[in-house]
Amino acid sequence: MKKLLSMVGLVMLMASCSEDYTDWALPQTNPEEAAKTVEMTVKPVADIDLATAPDSVQLFTPEVVVADEAVSSYTVNLTTNPASDAVVTLVADAQGRVASADLQAAVVQLYGAKPDKRSVALEVVCLTAVGSQTFKNVGTTTVNITPKAPHISDNYYVVGATYDWAESAKTKVQKFSHSATNVYDDPIFTITIKASQGDTWFAIGDDEALDAITNNGDWSKLLGTTGGNGNQSMTGSLAARSELSDDGSICMPGSLGADFFKITLNMMEYTYTIEPIIVASQYYLVGAAQGWNSDRASGMTCMFTPESKSVVSYTTKWTGDHNLKIWSFDDFGDWGKCYGALTDGDASASGALTNSNSGAIVCPEGDAFYTITLNFSTMTYTWTKLDNQAPTEYTNISLIGEFNGWGGDFELKQVAPHNWHAVFVQENAGMLKYRANHDWSVNWGFGSDGDWNVADAINKIGTNGGGNIYVPAGTYDVYLNDITNSMLFVAQ
Repeated sequence: MKKLLSMVGLVMLMASCSEDYTDWALPQTNPEEAAKTVEMTVKPVADIDLATAPDSVQLFTPEVVVADEAVSSYTVNLTTNPASDAVVTLVADAQGRVASADLQAAVVQLYGAKPDKRSVALEVVCLTAVGSQTFKNVGTTTVNITPKAPHISDNYYVVGATYDWAESAKTKVQKFSHSATNVYDDPIFTITIKASQGDTWFAIGDDEALDAITNNGDWSKLLGTTGGNGNQSMTGSLAARSELSDDGSICMPGSLGADFFKITLNMMEYTYTIEPIIVASQYYLVGAAQGWNSDRASGMTCMFTPESKSVVSYTTKWTGDHNLKIWSFDDFGDWGKCYGALTDGDASASGALTNSNSGAIVCPEGDAFYTITLNFSTMTYTWTKLDNQAPTEYTNISLIGEFNGWGGDFELKQVAPHNWHAVFVQENAGMLKYRANHDWSVNWGFGSDGDWNVADAINKIGTNGGGNIYVPAGTYDVYLNDITNSMLFVAQ
């Protein structure tokens, strides 16, 4: 009996469990989720003037419609209107705001810095995360934006320096140079002014400021340094005198020993940089004419003829690629301090000189005789073609004098067409001359015997049959140009 009852109980138990039985071997399922959608529209905003804008601005107004709570992020592709290939991408916050500085940079990149109202096309990309899903929506609009920029005049002038202040304001004689590019795209102005005897004092002004001085005696519109009146720093910031506590005149001390000052203005930033220029008497050509030799020991073979304190020249037949640059004696061999053209390969008849990232100057015509003249007071160069394109050729140029008993020749080497050079050792002081082809029919001297002592001046223009040249004992770089008759003795 006990065994039977046990079996009955088991059967009854199994029967009661079968009423809500689930087959757990079947796959599990979840209730079907409702489909989710995200919609985004972009509304335009009012015109933006970045000159008066706060740190961030509303670039667009987004409207996002989503079934559940979501997180959206925005990037904005900005381009010109009508659209160009140039695109600038910014990140916006959830309200469609961007940093004003970033927007300023974007507009300048697309349109330039001129503070005109610009129509900017916007493509707004919205990424919305809803649960495990991400939705992308794109909207477009346009907005008018005026970039922030300071006032920049077309012309600027130096007032003062070596000129009477009022007179220089009236005549506008010291005008800065500027490119033909719009001043907001190229805000750089440059000028080289002559240094005064002693300290050089000056200020800067535009046409309005100089006219106010001349017509009304109003000096308040001149630009001065924010560093204080008499500031001697080579760099600084500018502001109108009306905004300063003093005149703000700039002072370059005479102790610098400068012959000229090069002044560079960046009027987008209202800053200035001043470079003292000491005009050396010795400048050297480097280029095709002398094999682009930058070695001080062997490359200083083509010396420019000094014509004045600030003007030098070189005459030859410009062969090969007829390219050149210029070094001063102190900087010879330092490519970072070469004088040359603003644009590499400039073959213009004249141009501006620079020693900052200078390019090669090119003679306007290859295989022709030209003189290049450098003017360091105006920082310019000029090419002049010789009328005589077939000057007399000489086989030899030599020195003859007391050092060899007037009975032999010390040879110079032709280092460029019609330009001769040698290193000459004068053991004892005495007289000498140059001559051509080992003959007296063509010889170069100066004045009467002894009128030129090379210790007093390094160069003279020789004449055929001129007086003997007095040369103290020493070692010299000796040069002669047989076209211009330029004679140079440079003590080592």
